[in-house]
Amino acid sequence: MNKLELLIAWRYLGAQRKSLFVSLIGIFSMLGVSIGVFALIVALSAVNGFEEEVTAQMIGKDAHFEMYAYRSDPVEDFNTIADKVMANDSDVVASAPFVIYKVGISSKKVNDGIVLYGIDPERSKKVVDLSEKIVSGNYSLDSLPDSNFDRRPAVILGISLANRLKVLVGDKIILQTFQSTEATMSSGGPKILSCVVSGIFETGMYEYDGNIAYIGIPEAQKLLGMDSNQVSGLQFRVKDQWKASESADRAGEVIGYPYYFIDWKTKNITLLKWMNYEKFIVAAIICLIILVAAFNIISSLIMVVTDKTKEIGILRSMGLSKAGVMRVFMLMGSFIGVGGTILGGTVGLALCGLQQSYHFITLPGDVYVLPYFPVLINPLDVIVVFVVGILLCTLSTLLPAWKASKLDPVGAIRHE
Repeated sequence: MNKLELLIAWRYLGAQRKSLFVSLIGIFSMLGVSIGVFALIVALSAVNGFEEEVTAQMIGKDAHFEMYAYRSDPVEDFNTIADKVMANDSDVVASAPFVIYKVGISSKKVNDGIVLYGIDPERSKKVVDLSEKIVSGNYSLDSLPDSNFDRRPAVILGISLANRLKVLVGDKIILQTFQSTEATMSSGGPKILSCVVSGIFETGMYEYDGNIAYIGIPEAQKLLGMDSNQVSGLQFRVKDQWKASESADRAGEVIGYPYYFIDWKTKNITLLKWMNYEKFIVAAIICLIILVAAFNIISSLIMVVTDKTKEIGILRSMGLSKAGVMRVFMLMGSFIGVGGTILGGTVGLALCGLQQSYHFITLPGDVYVLPYFPVLINPLDVIVVFVVGILLCTLSTLLPAWKASKLDPVGAIRHE
């Protein structure tokens, strides 16, 4: 490769009166590469951001692993079990009992259904991050006075649920079991519990913010007709959340039947698998845009070969080798590929950087699990996209470059 070949390649790319149409095709080919690279960087960053945000929210809201009894039976010896699990595994750093049940919730204006958790606030905050998500009120489940100064059990609501119920901190809501459990039947049927909102939390995920409420364990036991020594299960926190499955397996071996343990990854396996598949599928589909642009490069270069046949013949007769002719056309395709890749990559990275900082592209929270379009720029993804874009464009030059190099100098000069 020398300066002459670079000059010829650059000149052939420039717009000339006789080959304006060919030059326009080259410009559109570059724009096609730019759009493909831009879309691929934005899409991969969005998938990375979604995976990062959802995983962080799952780990923050859910325990690293949980224990339940088979057939959803109440767990009675939960403190003994918790002590045994922690004594057997030094990676387990905290535990907390909980009660969980689907109940109805009512305010003065709205009725709805939710998942109700009964928790011990002091033990629970060592296992999950609920206390750090409070945006109004406080992380307290101590009884509070209502508007009539009667003391009522406290309840903590997700922000989307509170908005749907049209309630604020200090307002009263009603909890009611949907149907009779064996325990509630023995104590007179479905129960109703009047509570006062003590706090409102926000995780950023509508699935949690719009469907979950927390009350104290004693109040949950009373509502569900459970004994004071009964809970639904146990939650555990470990030193490294990515090794939670190993701790869950060890706990299962120690405790055994009739209890089972499930870690946060297994609990959310469908969503996690979908996110892994999504990245591959999105990348494969958007790569087709770059591939189409590569075919446009082939078309434009073949048209250049046809348009410049006589000039190629003159260059060959003046001593430019076949390899030199090939390099000229490969340089033309590379200019288009590199230019399009840099343009698309720069715009894509700029947009992702702005979205990462300001979240100006929002999403409807009742449709998506996050209220904004999440992005996370992965340097390795960016490098791969740049390499793929330039490589596809360079490979697309081989056919027209080979065709140009095979032209007979004498026949090419006679070409009209």
